[in-house]
Amino acid sequence: MDESTRTWRDRVARWHKSGHSARVFAEQEGVNAGTLYSWSRRLGMKRSEYPKRSPGPTLPALLPVVVAQAGATAPSSSASLEIVLPDGAVVRVPPSFDEATLARVVRALGGAR
Repeated sequence: MDESTRTWRDRVARWHKSGHSARVFAEQEGVNAGTLYSWSRRLGMKRSEYPKRSPGPTLPALLPVVVAQAGATAPSSSASLEIVLPDGAVVRVPPSFDEATLARVVRALGGAR
């Protein structure tokens, strides 16, 4: 096997394992996507033979809520609730929030079902 064939065999294998489209991978490698497809066919290498790269990070689960002990000072009824997520995002809940809407937001963020 010549050097060019070895180079393309390695490149095609990395493409298949990457999970990227031919266009994206070829752009990263500085080659033509059509040439990448051509070598893949020529070498008989099918994408289905390679495990896909694991998916990216998922949203973290919601953290447990700590309930204040009896007798602790409760926030005033005009205070809003702030939920700070591990990534720094903040969800501000006004005092007059709608429970159903808040439940949908929590579900959308990956919380309780």
